[in-house]
Formats: sequence, structure tokens, C-alpha cells
Amino acid sequence: MTAFPATQRGSSLIETVIAMGVLAVAIPLVFGTLAESGKSGMSSEAETRSTWMVPACMDEIRASREGRPRYFTPTAAAQVFPPNGDVWALAFSAEGKPVGKISKAAYDKGIKELDGQAVRYIASLSAAEDLMESGAAPMLRTRISVEYPAASPAAKRRKLDFHTRIP
Repeated sequence: MTAFPATQRGSSLIETVIAMGVLAVAIPLVFGTLAESGKSGMSSEAETRSTWMVPACMDEIRASREGRPRYFTPTAAAQVFPPNGDVWALAFSAEGKPVGKISKAAYDKGIKELDGQAVRYIASLSAAEDLMESGAAPMLRTRISVEYPAASPAAKRRKLDFHTRIP
């Protein structure tokens, strides 16, 4: 085996610059892909947990209509909610279990914990009048938005909206 002369050992300057350029492009792409996959995982979790959160919100709306709400104020049939300037929002755990009602300030800025329990999701509830055909029973357009991550400010949270009509 013959040894290479000292001038042929190692990398040339051009090879080193090319390698650095490849790394400069590849590393941000890898981290970007990891960040997107994390968002996708959070979206999947939120969609899965929404199957428990939305019925819990509908139960609270129904209880409010019957005068026995657990978290919010009683409402009458065909009455819109929440009152102007207020927010009806429930905090949910990572497992999709209700933790409790949150205030407008906590809703706006985000919340990590409520009453010693970690909060991962927020469900905001609202209803507005729905214009129906004449002679039809008055209905309200109801929206339940599952928002995540709960610790983020309201403007930065991702949302899954669920719509229905109620009397």
C-alpha cells in the first residue's frame, strides 16, 4: 500500500465549502419537518379528544337551558349566549375531561393550569340567531370551538369548529 503525498490528504477548501452549504440547507429543513410533524400530532390529538369535549359542551348548554348549569348562567330557549363582551369557555385536560370554566382574561391570554390541573384544550361556546324561513321554529346557530394549545394566547391557538342548531 502506498501512502498519499501530504498535498493529497484531507479535504480541499472547495469540498469543505460544499459540505457546509449542504448542511446549511439540510439542517433547517429537518427541524422544519420536525416542527410540522409536532403540529400534525397535536391536531390529531385534538380531533380525537373533541369526541369527548363537544358532547360535554352540549350537555352544559342543555343544562343551562334547563336552569341547572354547572359552569355558566342559566339561559332560556332562543336566548343567545354568551352575553356581549363575555366568553363561555371551558378548560379541558389532555385526556379531554372538563377541568372548569375559565374567565375572559384567562381565555384571551392563555392558561396552563386551573385548580391544580393541567389544561391542554379550551372549548369556547357561542350561539347567534339563525335566520330561518318564515313559520319555522326559531333556532340558534351554535358553535363550539376546540382550541389548542391552551397556554397560547387566543389569537395564536389553532381551532376546530363544530356547528349545530339548537332551539
